[in-house]
Parts: sequence; structure tokens; C-alpha cells
Amino acid sequence: MIGFHIDMNIAQFTRPYLEKWLRQLALLGYDTIIWEVENNIKWDTCPECASPDAFTKDEFREILALCRSLDLEPVPLFQTIGHAEYVLKHDKYKHLAELPDRIDQYCPRHGDLMPFLHEWIDEYLELFEPIEYFHLGADEAWTLGSCPKCKQYAKEHSLSALYVDHVNAVAAPLVRRGVTPVIWADMLLHYYEALDSLSRDIVLFDWQYDIHHGQGRFWVWGREYHTAETVPPDISHEFGRFIFPHGDEPGRHGETFYTADYLAAKGFKVVKCPSSSSYGDNVFSPRNYYHMVNTFDSARKGLEGHLEGVVLTSWTVHLFPWELQLAMIDMPPYLSEHPRASIGAFEDAFMKARFGLTDERFWRACGLLSKRCLFTYTASLGFDKSAPAVPLDHVAKTIAKVKSEGRLSAEAENCRARLAEYREALSLFEALSRRVGEGSDILAFWILAAKNLANRARATLALISAATGDKVDVSDIRKEMRVLRKDTEELYAGIMKPARRKEMLDWMFASMEAALKALP
Repeated sequence: MIGFHIDMNIAQFTRPYLEKWLRQLALLGYDTIIWEVENNIKWDTCPECASPDAFTKDEFREILALCRSLDLEPVPLFQTIGHAEYVLKHDKYKHLAELPDRIDQYCPRHGDLMPFLHEWIDEYLELFEPIEYFHLGADEAWTLGSCPKCKQYAKEHSLSALYVDHVNAVAAPLVRRGVTPVIWADMLLHYYEALDSLSRDIVLFDWQYDIHHGQGRFWVWGREYHTAETVPPDISHEFGRFIFPHGDEPGRHGETFYTADYLAAKGFKVVKCPSSSSYGDNVFSPRNYYHMVNTFDSARKGLEGHLEGVVLTSWTVHLFPWELQLAMIDMPPYLSEHPRASIGAFEDAFMKARFGLTDERFWRACGLLSKRCLFTYTASLGFDKSAPAVPLDHVAKTIAKVKSEGRLSAEAENCRARLAEYREALSLFEALSRRVGEGSDILAFWILAAKNLANRARATLALISAATGDKVDVSDIRKEMRVLRKDTEELYAGIMKPARRKEMLDWMFASMEAALKALP
């Protein structure tokens, strides 16, 4: 399997954009599309959750027909325990939540949940059939065992059993219908005690986006270790022979992607899943090399003979489009044809394929946009996967909080350093755009990202200066930001549906604009 994951919880793509990319992905050599459609289809089971611009079922069937005509196997992804924000934020469904004050996770022991999930799964099957795989999500269920019912069940069995029993129950009807269930593997690796009870009919998608070879460390979910001596006995007993398959003598490093070997040895089919976008990225551009090395090493692992392949995930809460993720998108098919290639060889092949030349300035400029400063990334801008409306006073309140914590000077220093880098990146991209004969459309996305980041750093510095009592003139910053917002909207017009595009622009710009406008 060489698959691409389409996440439409946040970035609700237009039909032309999806169809353009399906054709590109097929030409590159992908064979599978993971469709995480969530609230971007008008569902009968949960009509309240549908976005204003959601596809009708007939519209989406036509997209699926194109997908199949391109020999891309469609796989629906439906979250069945965690990441239920788009459902649980509605009052009608809040009784299904694990905790009354949170909307991210279902309660697996609630009597109404399983009928609700199975009814919705049936609706997915009616829309997507015929299918071979059905992805049930099941990642990041971090409040597992918190409600009284679940707490009691975990006490009598274990948190792992609570999770595994739920997944088995959700998956069983699919197995009976000849459909192979899929889940993310993180919770199984975090709570592994009942892993042997999980049905071997379930395929495991093994992800971890923060790792690559040569780091001198290895991860056990939720924990990081550097040497065999620091690993607790229980972890060593469970994972040790996979972390150190050639022995743990001094000088040997742990196997970075040991989890896939561990799960495969347990009798599961395992797919490796790197990412081209993840938590920590700026909203205007990715941490390019950070994702490149993870994708390169993880994809090569997934293409080993005892594993089932690779699926590149692309989480859209960070808002930047796929054009800025091209290096990672091109990588899995390239590695399937060049399994012994170095990442440097890939970089040269990518540049020649996309721009008709090789030029190190491209990679340097991408790297300069990878670092973040205040108000360039989702957490500091006040939104997340639950897609809330960001209060217009968010930026102003954040600046006041930073001041109360004595961090204004540190944030200003970081912004100044980033501003210099963003400006350098802009110069490099503009110089490259004058040289290339092709790929100018790709560079247009990078140039706009550099301009947005530079403007954001300038704006943040101005707000910090004002918070220290300085008089600042932000008229040129505000004027530039208005132009950039318009340019961003125009560039995204063919990518995002109108209602979500307006929300995304507000997430990125509105509270910053309000803070600048409020300055005397």
C-alpha cells in the first residue's frame, strides 16, 4: 500500500481541488486514499454535524468514482472514540462524551454509543461500498477511563482492556461483512497490556511524527529514552528485543521504528504512517525538513517486506495547502522505486521533477520558514481541531499574559530572529522564481507564506513594543496585512470551500487585525 490521507475536518477542500490532486497522486504512484471526511458530507445519522458547504452524498459518490477510475482504493476513516469534536460540540450528543466538560472523546461504556456508531458505519458503507478497508480511527483517546463507568471497568480489567474491548466491538460487524478494519496504533502502544486480545483481523496504522534515524534516542509512547540502562524493566521486557534487535551493548543505537516490528511479531498487519503536516507547524508553512526526514525513514520502513506499506498523513488544522507539502508527497512513491536512495538523491530528483533544475536555495528557504514565533502557529492563535470561533481579543489577551509572566523580552528576541530568517527566505524564493522555467506556481505558495510570516513577526514585535509603553506606528503593517489577507484568500479560493475559507482566514488574521487596530 502506498496511500495518502485526506483530512477534511478542518480544510474542507473544493471538488476541483480534490479531483486535481487525485489525478496527481495517481500519476505519482499512489494506490490508496484514506478519506477522513467527518463533517464535510451531509450525513443522515448526524445531520447536525454537517458543515454549511458539506458535499451531498451524490456529489461525493462522483468523487469516489473518479478515485476508483484512477486505480486509487478509497478507504473511509470514521473516528470511533477520540477526535469526536465535530459531533460532541452539539448538545444533542454531549451525553455520549467521556467527560461532560470535554468534546474530544466518546465514552466507550455508554449504552447509546455502539448503536450510534454502527448506524453511522452502515451509512459510510452504503456511500463507499464496495471497499476492502474501513479505518475506525481510535487514536489519542487521552481521557480513557475517566468517567465512573469506564473507571470501574478499567479497575476490574485494565485501561488497555477498556480500549481493546471497545475497538473489537466496533470492528466485529465489519469483519462479518468481509471488510478489513483499520485503526491507528498509538493507544495500543501506550496501553499494551490487553493487546493480545485485539482481533488480528484489524490492520494497524503505526504513526509517530517526531522521529527519524540518527537521533540517538527512541520513543515508547509518552516517554523518551536514550540508552538501554534508562529503560524501566517492564518496558524492556515488552519492547526490549525490538528496540535493540542486535543487542544493547554500548555503542548500539535503538531501532527508531521498532514499534512496527513489535506489532508485526504480534501477528498484525502493519502500515507505517509518517506526516507532511503535524502539531507544531506554522499555519502558513510546514517544518519542511522535519517532516522530510520522518517521512523518508518511516516510509522506507513501511516498504520493508514484512510490513504492508506506507500512508502519508496530512493533518489540516495547520491550514497550509498540499502545494507546500510536495516534498513529502513525492517521497513514498519515489522510495518504492528507489529503496536504497539517500535523502540527498531524493532532493535532487524532486528539484529536477518540479523545477527542472537543482538549487540548494530552495531547501534553505523552506527551512528558514520552519521555525515559529508568537502568533504564527495554531496554539498561539487560539484554535484547534474543535474549530472554535477565536475571540477578537485573543491576541491582545495573549500579549497581556506574556507581559504578566515576564516573557515579553524573550518573545521579542525570538520574533526578531525569525523576522530576519523569513525575509531571507522571501529573497531566496523570489530569486529562484526568476530562474526556474517551471514550478513557478509552486513557488507562489512559498513566496506568499514567507510574506505572511514576515508580516506576522513584524506585527507581533509592534504589539510587544506597545505593551512595554513604546509608541509604535503600525499603519504600514496593517496595510500590508490587509493585502496579504486578500492575496491569501485569492490563493485559497480554488482550494477551500467558501464558508470554511472565511473561518480559516479569521483564525489566521482576525484577532491580530483587531489587536493592531486597537493600538493608539
